[in-house]
Amino acid sequence: MISAIVYGRNDGYSYELNRRTALGLNQLARGLDPASDEIIFVDYNTDNDLPTHPEAIADTLTAEAIRLIRVIRVRPGIHAAAPPEGPPVREAFCRNVALRRLAPDADWVLSTNPDCLLINDGGPPLSQLAAALPDGYFGLPRFELPRLVWESLPRSDPARAAEGALAAARALALEESVRHYLPAIGYDAPGDFQLARASDLVALAGFNEAMTKGWHVDSNMNARLALRHGALTDMNAATGGALKLFHAEHARRASAKHGAGRAEDPFEAYVTDVAEEIPPGQATGWGAPDETFEEFPLGDPPARRALARLTAGDAAPPESATYVYGPESFDRLPRGEDHLAAFLLDHLAYAAPDGPLGWFGETAEGGAWLRALLSRAGLANPVIDEDSAGGLAAAVSAAEILILDAPQDAGQGGAPRTERAFGEIVLAERRRAAAGAPARRIIGLNVPHGRFEAPFLAVIPSAMTPVATRIRFGEVAPRDPDPIDLTPGFEPGDAGQRTGEAVGSAKDREGYVALCRRPLLPPGVWRLDYEVRAGVAWKGRLVIDVALDGDPVASAVIPTGAPGFRAGALVFESGAKGLFGGGFECRLWADGRTGVRLISAHLTPEASSPH
Repeated sequence: MISAIVYGRNDGYSYELNRRTALGLNQLARGLDPASDEIIFVDYNTDNDLPTHPEAIADTLTAEAIRLIRVIRVRPGIHAAAPPEGPPVREAFCRNVALRRLAPDADWVLSTNPDCLLINDGGPPLSQLAAALPDGYFGLPRFELPRLVWESLPRSDPARAAEGALAAARALALEESVRHYLPAIGYDAPGDFQLARASDLVALAGFNEAMTKGWHVDSNMNARLALRHGALTDMNAATGGALKLFHAEHARRASAKHGAGRAEDPFEAYVTDVAEEIPPGQATGWGAPDETFEEFPLGDPPARRALARLTAGDAAPPESATYVYGPESFDRLPRGEDHLAAFLLDHLAYAAPDGPLGWFGETAEGGAWLRALLSRAGLANPVIDEDSAGGLAAAVSAAEILILDAPQDAGQGGAPRTERAFGEIVLAERRRAAAGAPARRIIGLNVPHGRFEAPFLAVIPSAMTPVATRIRFGEVAPRDPDPIDLTPGFEPGDAGQRTGEAVGSAKDREGYVALCRRPLLPPGVWRLDYEVRAGVAWKGRLVIDVALDGDPVASAVIPTGAPGFRAGALVFESGAKGLFGGGFECRLWADGRTGVRLISAHLTPEASSPH
């Protein structure tokens, strides 16, 4: 039995990744036996809300390829704990994850790449050739296919694609073998066809996971195999076969791995000077043996199962809503829970199956609705809320995805629980960012075209999804450390006047001097630095204060004294009140004839603050 192992990520890597991968996987499947062989695709570090790469291109894969492919999903959290050097996909680790999880009766392992076309030019297929191989390790020369050629090949018809590649190779003299000067390596790019016994690769503790920069992982393995078996053997020479290995050349767009300034694992240390079969420190823990990764056959992925369950049955469809998108529907869009369910599940279908979902809204009914929806879809994610978690902070901390249910038409009472939850979510995300933890996805339901939209977008730069989705989503943006200059925004009141760029108290009045409003102030700890200049008529007090949603939260009395400059600062914390209701206000008051002018006022997020 042959286990072919490949790896990748749903990120559009380099150029036309989808086409290259479909061409390669469909061609690989032609040479394998669907009754006994397998293709293990380790999908590494694909964003949590996206399908794996095989799922994303499944409609272009042949039935044979889909039957053969097992997908193992390694989520971004694993990569976040990996050494920081290197590309966002760790080749050695991916291949080892597959090696640890081979089918029990796997005899041979073909370590290859998904953008390679392994074509049988008139001889037996790979599965037959491998059955008669002796012990050892085997390779093939790699022939480059120009983009002009492989872009012309039909990805979903591997027989025609093979004919086209062979015809172009003969006409354009593309079958150029590039041998390596080291007999153990055999050919340039040995990792595109690296066939060895599963027992050998396991005995050697897999590929060297200390190699994180993405170069020479394959050559290191060959160097270690050579300590057992000597030089690499050409596959066709060993079997009399007629296999040809083509590579869809894709360096038209330079990637981090293929750029001129790329970093490489040192060739001498990891290839020419290798003297031990097992990499240092890698005898037991390679390939994450104790980790349980998500695994599924490509023919039956979890997201497709969820959709099938939701659309099964003959129930009468709900009535479609009709509404006007305009001022009269602001904060009053029909909720349409069946409609909303489809777009919410669009965000949850690819989430980690055991990841807790946090639900934050005005009532407990929303959490119950989500639990019922997940049950209908066959998704097992636990749902936690403020009540079940024993408090708001605990619920926010425990969730992997945070769902904010913004109520429509909340009336004069507003939505205090939801507003408070939103403030706590923002503060928690800022604390996580300061600690180096990854950002979490925040999904806002019923946010578009409502009172929650402006506060949400002030903190979370969401894609402007169509209003029909009822959803805004994203991660809390990094804090902006720059001060906010409030000075130009002060407007004089009954006891104030503007003189040039400054605003101050009128000499013959007392009371309200000046006011500066900001409708949206993100949650966090803030410092208000102010500077005033006193004139000769300083006979009363000048008070400066900060209010959130109309409630004072900090104040200072500027002391009287001789004419001149006075400076000071107020420190306060803004939670949800800075985003809802009246927002932020900075106010100046006088209870006498002060003759004081405000020269400057700046808001700055405190360095120690999660803002």
